[in-house]
Amino acid sequence: MQTWKMVCRHTVLLLGLVFFTNCATTTLQSDNTLGRLVVGFDIDDTILYSEDNFLAVPPNPADPAHLDYAWINSHDSVYSKVITDMAKVVHFFRAQGHAVYFITARPGVNGDYLARFLTRELEFPVVVNDNLFFSPKERDPETGIRHTVKHRLIRKLGIHLFYGDSDTDIVAALVGGAHPVRVVRDPKSLHAYSRNHFGDIISEPSAGNPFTVEDYKKFILTGVGPYGETIFPIYDFERPLPGFESD
Repeated sequence: MQTWKMVCRHTVLLLGLVFFTNCATTTLQSDNTLGRLVVGFDIDDTILYSEDNFLAVPPNPADPAHLDYAWINSHDSVYSKVITDMAKVVHFFRAQGHAVYFITARPGVNGDYLARFLTRELEFPVVVNDNLFFSPKERDPETGIRHTVKHRLIRKLGIHLFYGDSDTDIVAALVGGAHPVRVVRDPKSLHAYSRNHFGDIISEPSAGNPFTVEDYKKFILTGVGPYGETIFPIYDFERPLPGFESD
């Protein structure tokens, strides 16, 4: 209980920091006097449910850890599905006259295939390096840890709101000066890709993964995550999540 109180206290402080940062950033970057928002969206598990695409990618025996993104980007039309509730959010902003961009950590090889698929499914032009950007993670030369660099595009594009499903999306939004909105993952994706989502609530607790399933539920119910981000749960959490049933 004490840990949860500390998380809540830190969340309040972070929210204040986010508000101050956003106000300062908007003042510096935006010359838009008409109140037009610039809204960014991650792709995987935010706009697309693409787990089946990643599971179908042919293995590379020479390098099992390598994912063939040329194959992945060209097969969304076969295996991926647009998340309906998020498509509604995209269309809502566009209908209100706000600008919409997509930023993914995928490498950009064969990126035009993904752009054409999104164009067809969302029913408006999605063009690489126009409103769709590829921003692969980069490795820290000192620690060897791979970090997001989406914040560079978020800042360059003057994005005010950024929707994403992962911890790195939230970090990118905060560093880039945007307000982060966490799209809670489909339960199937949460089990398949537990890392980088509220830390990792499925693995054994550690300093880097301190939150439990109960903490996860509390974050969702309160609507605020550990980084101070707004939480947007688009799935039905009235019923127990698979694997999260009460004992």
